[in-house]
Amino acid sequence: MSPSTAEQRALAIVESGAIIAREATAPRAAGDADAPWDLAALHAVADGFELADRTRVLGREASAKATAWLIEEKSLDWDADLLVIGERDDVVIVHDRDRGGARAGGGVLEAPTDALSSFRRVALDALSYLEIRAGIEGDPVIAPERAAREAGERGDVTALAAAIDRGFYPGASRELAHAALRLGALRSATGDEAGALDAFTRSATARAAAVPRGAEPAELAAAWRAAAVVAEMAGSPSIAAACRARASP
Repeated sequence: MSPSTAEQRALAIVESGAIIAREATAPRAAGDADAPWDLAALHAVADGFELADRTRVLGREASAKATAWLIEEKSLDWDADLLVIGERDDVVIVHDRDRGGARAGGGVLEAPTDALSSFRRVALDALSYLEIRAGIEGDPVIAPERAAREAGERGDVTALAAAIDRGFYPGASRELAHAALRLGALRSATGDEAGALDAFTRSATARAAAVPRGAEPAELAAAWRAAAVVAEMAGSPSIAAACRARASP
């Protein structure tokens, strides 16, 4: 995305009716040239602001200080690409640049203040995150986790499969398991046995990844029993039988 387009989006956010307080832009600093494109766009139009929903977005210096303080105060083992960019009530808003591509592309994360390593990805970039919170019409990039939820709710098999294939953020195993189970149910309803079993396998694998070591076999069996139930409910006894067979020791 070009800087001009990104700054136009950032300006639309800070000039929207959702903003109740706004700090003037700060003088450019030496490290600004290396800033992520979305944060650079925000810093170009305001050095922090607050939304009516109590979301507070920090400026450049405040973000760096808040990140350093939290890491030291809470003894956090955070990657260097994680940066606190805001807060809302009991939630800390974190930007993950993920330059190494180790965390599904990173994005904007939320974590409760009492569990600061339990991240939930809510957007792929800060501008999309704030456009959604500010209620600005447009076409923000939707994170795979949210895209999967919305596709599952409307029963869109193609969109749900595509969202799952984009990759979920680390720690979202249960969310992935639910999305894949829903995909399996939708495919079962159309008689797509191979597709349904593939989705159920992804669901079971994700569930097993979310439990402590040693508990995986029991969790896999439980996942396949759950798959059998949803396949039966979707009107496919043959797929349900295949799932029950996989649930057996």
